[in-house]
Amino acid sequence: MTDLLASQDPVKAAAFHRMECLRDPSHARALPLTELETLFGDVGLRLRRTAFYQLASDLDGVLARSFPAPGDAERIRAMFVASIADDGLALGTYRYKDQIRFAYPVAILVADVP
Repeated sequence: MTDLLASQDPVKAAAFHRMECLRDPSHARALPLTELETLFGDVGLRLRRTAFYQLASDLDGVLARSFPAPGDAERIRAMFVASIADDGLALGTYRYKDQIRFAYPVAILVADVP
């Protein structure tokens, strides 16, 4: 299973969720690693390995491939700009020249099938 990870910090996870719902109305919820691991155990899967990587992105590129409602792209942009100061979205957001860059945290969980 591969999935975006929500921050273990509930405030940052909530901010990320609000942004993702604006960016893509089909977004349901990103789960923190502990919850993903629990789901595996709940269905009897033994977690064998977990790997992590970061999906580097730039805000303009992501917005071009997203489905925000009219006016929400600017709300999303404001959320990213605000997160530069305190990493409020838990995405490591930063400016590079004229771009806003960040990285989605991703986990790959591998389990043995009983």
